[in-house]
Amino acid sequence: MAGSDEHREQVLRAAFELREDLLAYARSLLGNYAAAEDAVQEAFLVVVKKHENFQEGTSLLAWCRAIVRIEVLKAKDRYHRDRSLIERVLDDSVDAAFEEFQKSRSQMEADRRKDALVDCVEMLSEQAQGVLQARMADELGYPQIGERLSMSIEAVRKSLFRAKKQVRECVESKLRPV
Repeated sequence: MAGSDEHREQVLRAAFELREDLLAYARSLLGNYAAAEDAVQEAFLVVVKKHENFQEGTSLLAWCRAIVRIEVLKAKDRYHRDRSLIERVLDDSVDAAFEEFQKSRSQMEADRRKDALVDCVEMLSEQAQGVLQARMADELGYPQIGERLSMSIEAVRKSLFRAKKQVRECVESKLRPV
């Protein structure tokens, strides 16, 4: 038991003396001081647990460096897994924001178009408004509109054609970018 404790003490003391070299090694692999520090600390926990696996006469630096390398690989895996999750959450957030923007924009465009349509219909003569009302809202045919407004079928057809054309041109001009 005493020999095992003495062996443990020797391995840990010698490993601790190599800390700066191990830290430099981890930093060169990770490119980040804090992550390297974490990897070396994790490696020292492994050294404490597995000190009996170290064989006298072999290079302690090589043995510790191998442990640090494993911890660095674990750190990289965690980083990529976390980074991937963060990127996915960020992508989802961007998609949601973009979709919300598009909905808002579409609603604004629909409101703008509706306002333009109302304004343009109000600019028509009473007769043209009556023809549009009867055809579009009441869904009457040409003969029924003619009867209602005391117009011939041909007059209804021409009036409806002109009214639609006026409204279309008016709405397009109101919606045209300045």
